[in-house]
Amino acid sequence: MTETTPTPRAFQLLDQVHEALMTADYAALSGMSAQMEQELRNPSSMLTEAQWRVVRRKAERNRACLMAALRGVKAARRRLAEIRSTATGLVTYDRSGRRAAVSENRNLKQRL
Repeated sequence: MTETTPTPRAFQLLDQVHEALMTADYAALSGMSAQMEQELRNPSSMLTEAQWRVVRRKAERNRACLMAALRGVKAARRRLAEIRSTATGLVTYDRSGRRAAVSENRNLKQRL
């Protein structure tokens, strides 16, 4: 691409998706998804083979970011579940390493 060649819309959209991922603006992604699908199905400009390779690289970069974001969200959900479970009662582990919640039916005097 030269200085006078406009940036393909697909590049712009992929970069916008990347920016949203990097700033954790996940709400913005839903609107971008439809735009991205439309642009890739019916490109607003003809792309060269080299430009398609750039699209692929950017898409792979975004995929890696999406997977990392997904892992982060899953980890946060697990942590919140752990916090909730400890707030509702003592959590212990059995001999095989499985979680076992201790019943809170006993009062403090009985536990001691």
